[in-house]
Amino acid sequence: MSAGRSALPREQVRSRRRHLVPYLVMLPALLFLLAVSIVPLVYSLVVSLLRFNLMNLDRTGFVGLRNFQLILESPDFWNSLRVTALFVVIAVGLELVLGLALALVLSRDVPGIGFFRSFILVPLALAPVVVGLLWRFMLNTESGVLNWIVTLFGLPRLDFLSNTLLALPIIALVDVWQWTPFMFLILLAAIQALPHEPFEAAAIDGASTWETIVHIALPMLRYPILVAVLLRTIDAFRVYDLIFMMTRGGPINATDTLSWSVYNVGFRNFNMGYAAALSWIILIIVTVIVTIFIRLLSGRGEQPA
Repeated sequence: MSAGRSALPREQVRSRRRHLVPYLVMLPALLFLLAVSIVPLVYSLVVSLLRFNLMNLDRTGFVGLRNFQLILESPDFWNSLRVTALFVVIAVGLELVLGLALALVLSRDVPGIGFFRSFILVPLALAPVVVGLLWRFMLNTESGVLNWIVTLFGLPRLDFLSNTLLALPIIALVDVWQWTPFMFLILLAAIQALPHEPFEAAAIDGASTWETIVHIALPMLRYPILVAVLLRTIDAFRVYDLIFMMTRGGPINATDTLSWSVYNVGFRNFNMGYAAALSWIILIIVTVIVTIFIRLLSGRGEQPA
């Protein structure tokens, strides 16, 4: 009896040790995540509650939610929010339409299709800073290739990036040029994973290509589309590289996005408390957007039949 009782605890100890192994393996990664993500996040929250200007450290002190109040009362914040929302709608909307169209066209297995699929992915391999610099040269008033094309038709040269009406749409189109391949890649994989039976049945019933896409393909692609749009919305919402390389927030704040405002306030005016508070407001907005998409993906957004 005593031997049986002593063997049982030893088995329990071994079992517990085996269960601890996965947690011990994950511990270094969790500590790294804590160091690079959680700690800076908490620090930025603390800074957002302070009057903290690097040019006037003597006046540093606790101000509570004063920075958040100043942001919400600032017309510049609401302009930046409007500009960011407009950029996201234009860029992500066009990327979805073009990416889906390309995925539908290039999903067929025909000779040479692999080359076209690979060619479309080229812009995705470029860094956003490089893309911004490349397009700034192409849009240059004096030596840009686009203005050279304009002059071939006898039209006057256009200062694309200094026009308050054109600057933001043009930057959005540059974003579309770079990130449509990302949307294409996700949707192409989703289309190729669809079952063939519904499409074969539609062909037998005499459904047109348009009817097949609208009534069969799109409903089955709902969740991949939502995932692709979510990923691109999060990324587009924090656009900074293209703004920095092409317009620096101008002309007259026409391209002053929220991320650019954080940079401007924090690294030009050195008002770190205000910049940290603005970063937290951006985080809250993005979190709300992500929550909405997650509800849609989980099916909670569907109305009962």
